Amino acid sequence: MSIIQKGFFRSHLGPASMACAAAVVILSAPRISANTKPTEVPAKVIAHLALKDAPGSEMLLQNKGDKQYLYVQKASKQGFTVIDVTKPVLPSLVNHTAQSSDATAGKLEIVGPDVGLAEVPDKNSKGVIRNTESPTETVRILDLSDPAHPKVLQTFSGVTSILQDPSRGLIYLTNNDGLWILNHSRPGLTPAKKKRACGSEDAIASMPPDCE
Repeated sequence: MSIIQKGFFRSHLGPASMACAAAVVILSAPRISANTKPTEVPAKVIAHLALKDAPGSEMLLQNKGDKQYLYVQKASKQGFTVIDVTKPVLPSLVNHTAQSSDATAGKLEIVGPDVGLAEVPDKNSKGVIRNTESPTETVRILDLSDPAHPKVLQTFSGVTSILQDPSRGLIYLTNNDGLWILNHSRPGLTPAKKKRACGSEDAIASMPPDCE
């Protein structure tokens, strides 16, 4: 705008009009506050790990001490890939290869800190008396104390039903041989501390005494 144009602008606007024009200019400027925080993203990718075997439809987590392991089922359902996810931003493979005879083949379930169940439907259920048409299963009790190398503790064939009692650390199995009851360690449960016998000094204590 030239000097003449500026003078024209001023001469044709009265005080009130100039005030309105100034207000328009002020209102159109963006407001920036020192307390303005950047928008937080509710979810984002923090890591990615390529898998050698195509993944299946099942994943399980196992806590062992200060470590956490993720079991990713293979698409073939012949075992699981074990990944150390203790640091989620740095996942690492624990076992790189697993044979078709992997102990974790089938449906895997972790029932204790170091105990798992691997269930595989029986291909041939002949000779097993059943009331329903549901197929029987072969169930393997696994030792998962070494996540990279699960070990089979015991195998039950022709299993018709299975039930867990986590509160008592029990597993119930039934097959043609009858009922089997297994016991395993229970995570997070410690024996209750036995309280001492109450004495005369505890009777006058202002707080509830730690005795019985």
